[in-house]
Amino acid sequence: MKFKFICFWICLNFFSSSTFCQDTAWQSIQAANDDSAKVIRLADYAYSLSLKDEERALKIYDDLMRLSKKLNYPYWIGMTWFNIACIDANRANDKKAIDHFQLALHYLNQTNRIDQIASCYLNIGSMAERLGNVDLKLSSLNQAIHLLEGSKYRKLLNHAYNNMGAMLFNQNQYTKGFSYFEKAMSAAKEIKDTNALVTAFFGMSNCSGSAKKYVEAERYSKESLRIATLSGNNHHLCVANTSFSELYLKWKKAPPAIQYSKEIIRYAKADNDVQYELIGLMNLGQAYSLANETSKAIYYLNSALELGKEKEVVIQLDDVYKSLSDAYAQQGDYEKSLASYKKYILYRDSSINERNNKNISELEIKYQTSQKEKALSQQQLQISKKEVQLQQSKQVTTYSIAATLIAMLGVSLVYLHYRNNRRLHKQQLQSIQQEKELQLLQAAMEGEEKERSRIAKDLHDGVAGMLAAAKMQLSSLSLKNSTLAETKEFSQAVKLLDDSCHEVRITSHNLMPEILMQYGLDEAIRRFCNNISNDHVLQVQYASYGEIGRFVISFELTVYRIVQELLNNIVKHSKATTASVQLSLQNDFLSITIEDNGVGFDKNGTHQNGTGLNSLKRRLQVMNGTLEIDAQQEQGVTAFIGIEINNYKL
Repeated sequence: MKFKFICFWICLNFFSSSTFCQDTAWQSIQAANDDSAKVIRLADYAYSLSLKDEERALKIYDDLMRLSKKLNYPYWIGMTWFNIACIDANRANDKKAIDHFQLALHYLNQTNRIDQIASCYLNIGSMAERLGNVDLKLSSLNQAIHLLEGSKYRKLLNHAYNNMGAMLFNQNQYTKGFSYFEKAMSAAKEIKDTNALVTAFFGMSNCSGSAKKYVEAERYSKESLRIATLSGNNHHLCVANTSFSELYLKWKKAPPAIQYSKEIIRYAKADNDVQYELIGLMNLGQAYSLANETSKAIYYLNSALELGKEKEVVIQLDDVYKSLSDAYAQQGDYEKSLASYKKYILYRDSSINERNNKNISELEIKYQTSQKEKALSQQQLQISKKEVQLQQSKQVTTYSIAATLIAMLGVSLVYLHYRNNRRLHKQQLQSIQQEKELQLLQAAMEGEEKERSRIAKDLHDGVAGMLAAAKMQLSSLSLKNSTLAETKEFSQAVKLLDDSCHEVRITSHNLMPEILMQYGLDEAIRRFCNNISNDHVLQVQYASYGEIGRFVISFELTVYRIVQELLNNIVKHSKATTASVQLSLQNDFLSITIEDNGVGFDKNGTHQNGTGLNSLKRRLQVMNGTLEIDAQQEQGVTAFIGIEINNYKL
C-alpha cells in the first residue's frame, strides 16, 4: 500500500468571525474606512465564506486583493492568492492552484512569514503529486524543509518530513524514506503530537519491512500501537494496526496478518472511516490468500470492492483487483483472474487517463476561446471602420460645437476654480479647528493622568500612612489596656481601619496601576480582567495574540483606561454573565475586541452617541485610532478598537 499525504495548510491568523449575521457584517465592512482593520475583517469574512460558498468567497477575495494592493500590504496580497489557490485545489483545478500558490510566494517572500511561505511549497508539492510531477514535488518539499529546519514551526516541519518520507517510499527509496520518517518522529515527540508520532512510526516500520528488516520493523510497529492504545483514539489505532498488518503480509506471516487486519476493520467501523475499513478488508483478503484460504480471501476482497464502489472510494481499488486476480488464479479460476487483472490495469491507469483527459479538455477550451476571440476581433474591426466613416462626416459639426464648448468650458473653469478655492479654505479652517480641539483633548488627558498620579501618591504616602499610624496607636493602646482590647467597639474600630487601608490601596492602584508601569499593557489588562472576573456574577476571559511588548507609557495608560471603562460599563449596565477581551498585535496594528452576552442596546437609540462613548472615540482619535460598536437588544455588545502603533513603539 502506498502512502498518500495530500495536505492543504490554510494558515490564516484571522480573528474569529463575529456572531452577528453575515449581511450585517458585510454592510459594516463596506462602510468602514480603507485601512488595515478593514483588511483583516475582509480576510476573516472571506475565509468564513470559503467553507460554504466558494463563489461568493472569491468575489470577497477580489475586494480584499484590491484593498491590499491599494494599501501596499504584500502579506495580505500573498495570503489572498494563497486562499484562492486553496479553493482551486478543492475544485481539483490543480494546475491553476499551483500558479496561484506561486503568485502567493512572490508576495509572501517579501515578508518574514516562514510558516506561510513553507505552506505554499507544501501545497505546491501536493498538487504536483496529483498531477504526477515528481520533480516539482521533490523540489517543493526540499524548499519547505530548508525553510522550516531551525524555525519554531515544528508541526509544519513534521508534516514536511512525513510527506518527503512517503514520496521516497513510493519511489522504492526505503533507506532515504526511513531517514525522513525518523526526523518526523523526533519532531512529533518535540511537539507532543500523538497522531504525527503514530504516523511516523508507521512510516519507519513500512520502510524497514519493505527493506526486509522485519525484526526492526516489528519494533516500530509495536511502538506505534503502544502510543495509539494509550491515546484511545480509533483513528490512531487504525494506523497502528495497519502498520502491523502491512508488516506481516511482507513477512509472509498469515495468522498475525489476519489478526491485525480484523483490528483495522473493527476500529475503522467505530470511527466511521471508510478508507481504513477498505484497507482492512483488502489486507484481510491478502492475509487469507497467504494462508491458502482462498474462498475467504475472495470473499473479503469482494467486500472491499463493494465498499469502495458504494462509498465512491477508488484510491486502493487497483490494489484490490490485483489481489483478487491473484486469489482467483490461486483457486484455479483463470477466467475470473483475467477479468480482475483487466480491471486492475484499468484502475491503475485511470488516474493517468484522467489527467490526460483533463489536459485535452483544457487545450480544447483554449482553442475554442481563441477562435471566439478571433471572430470578436474581426467584428470589432468592422465596427471601427464604420465609426471612422461616421466621425469624418461629423467633423464639421464637431468643430463648431467644440468652439462653443471651449468658451463654456473657460467660464466653467473660472467658476470651478473659485468654488474649489472657497471649499479648500473652508476645509483648512475646519482642519485647524479640529487640530486645536485634539490638542486641547490631549492636554486634558495628560492633565488628568498627572492629577491621577498626584492623588494616588497622596493617598499612598499621606492617607495610607496616617491610617497605618492610627492602627499602630490602637495596637499600643490595646497592649496597655487589655480590657479595652476585648471590647466589641475596639475590634470594630480596628476592622474599619483595616478596611479603610485596603480601600485606599485599591483606589491608589486604580488611579496609577503599578502593574502597568512594571509589566506593560498585556499583563495589566490580563490582571484587571482576572480581578473583576467572578464565577457567580460575571466571568471575564482574556486572550492575547502576537508579541505584545512595551509602548510609550502615555499610550499604555490611555489604552488601559479605555479598556477599563468599557469593562466597567459591562459590569454596571449589561447584566452579562460572560465577557471576553482579545488583544492582538499584527503588522504594527493593535486591535482590541471586547464582547459580552448582556442585554445590549438599540444602535439607533441614544446609547450609540452617548457622552461616554463619544469621549472614548475622541481619546482614540488623538492616537489615530478607531472605536466601532456593534449591538443588538438582548444579543450583547461588541466593541472593536484599532490603533496604528508606529508612533508609540519604544
